[in-house]
Amino acid sequence: MLNFQKVDDKRTFRIEGYFKEYNKLVKTEPSINNNGKGFAQGFDIFWRDKKTFKYTDYWISYSYLDTKREYLYYPISTQPTYAAKHVVSVVYKRWIPKINTSMGFTYSYASGRPYFNPNKTNEENFLTDRTKDYHNLSFTGSWLTSIGKHFTVVVFSVGNVPGVKNVFSYHYSSDGLRREEVGPTSLRMFFVGMFITIGEDRAEEI
Repeated sequence: MLNFQKVDDKRTFRIEGYFKEYNKLVKTEPSINNNGKGFAQGFDIFWRDKKTFKYTDYWISYSYLDTKREYLYYPISTQPTYAAKHVVSVVYKRWIPKINTSMGFTYSYASGRPYFNPNKTNEENFLTDRTKDYHNLSFTGSWLTSIGKHFTVVVFSVGNVPGVKNVFSYHYSSDGLRREEVGPTSLRMFFVGMFITIGEDRAEEI
């Protein structure tokens, strides 16, 4: 593993490269044993900037992962179902002092992941299918105020604003002729909340 990081006046840059090798992973076929193996290699890049734009904080991260495993029921060494080769995250936050409000968005992207297709039984076709790429754009906001003498924060958020129909995997029928998408339980998520600090104000006694 090799890591470089620079933190300077409200800015952070970090890059990290790595290589990992796995041995004696558990295999379940043809019988339970510890002959599994695998590797993971890639790099991560992170940039955060709270200086360039006034009242603004944003950061960008990117991960590249090249990994293969031969374990569990896998007949060959291949990319596991949980691994995405490319992952990107962009976060932007803006403070608006005139109305004591913070607003921002988060965009997340991940390249398609492997999934098991029972219609492809040959070893060379094992986990070669990919889901479509994942996209999620979410907005958040918070308003700072007070109720009486109690500090109060009103927060709201909307997940997956464009309504992208993301797919994590597929469930196939027993005959392999029909399949059903596996995805989020809801297309969008909405949240509104209020947090109130309850306690005795002793500021006048100081």
